[in-house]
Order: sequence, then structure tokens, then C-alpha cells
Amino acid sequence: MNARDESITPATPGELPDVAAILQQLRLAEARLTRGRRQELGLTPTDRAAMRYLLERADTQEVTPTMVARGLHLSPASGTALIDRLVARDMVVVEPHPHDRRKKLIRPVDSTIDPDHLDPLTSRLRSITARLTHHDARVIASFLESVRAAVTETTPPKAPAAVRP
Repeated sequence: MNARDESITPATPGELPDVAAILQQLRLAEARLTRGRRQELGLTPTDRAAMRYLLERADTQEVTPTMVARGLHLSPASGTALIDRLVARDMVVVEPHPHDRRKKLIRPVDSTIDPDHLDPLTSRLRSITARLTHHDARVIASFLESVRAAVTETTPPKAPAAVRP
């Protein structure tokens, strides 16, 4: 933790940790990381996730727009907008499938980009999760799915009437 983080006192044996406070710190840390990455690379978190997805499959798999959208849990429309952004930035190309005229394939313009350069946190998180027991992984995954659902289902607050245009 750095000086900007609020410190959480570790729980003593028999005392429950303040999970809600830890989640709040995680949200704040991720927001800072996202702002810094966006300023540094000009990519949104979804852009980086898509590039990682493509780069990790570049040499082994044909990737379609549908695969990207599903892999990132996006709607088809959001997946199309994402791919359009990456094409506009000259990061990916969309090509017709050589044998199926209905399909399009997406590939990175430069498949030698290190995915960890675009998204170093993912590798670190994978390393941490690899050390979990099966039981712990199931418990944590269930908890995180509940958190993700809460975040996904929460609608942003409306601006006060005096602030609306």
C-alpha cells in the first residue's frame, strides 16, 4: 500500500476482517490504476482486455468478433464498437474468413506485443489465484461473482435536477 491508501488494521484471530473496507480499497486502487493506464496507453480497460484476448490466441486460434464479445462478456453491439475502436487505432485488422464468407476474423496488427505490457496486472492476478486451494477458489469465486453482479446491476445515480442540462 502506498501513502494514499487508507490502512486497514488486520483482523486478530477470531475476528472477521472488514471485507467491505477491503473491497472499497480495491475499487479505489483499480480506479487509480485505470486512470493511469488510460493516460499512459490511451486504452480503456476493455480495449486492453480485448488485446490480451487476441494476443493470447494469435498463434493458435482463429478469432471472430463473436468470440471476443463472448470472451469479454460484452453484448454484440458493444463487441462491434470495441473492435471498431481497435481497428481505428490500427491495433487490429478484420479480415474475411478464407472458407466461410459469413465470418470475419480479427487479428492483432502486431502479434509480437507482450500482453503483459498492455495488462501486467492480469498475469500477477493469475499467479496469485494459481496458489489457491480448490475449496478456497470456489468460495472466493462465488463471492466475487456476487460482487460482480452487484456492480453490474447497480445503476448510476441520477444527477440532481439543478445539475442536469
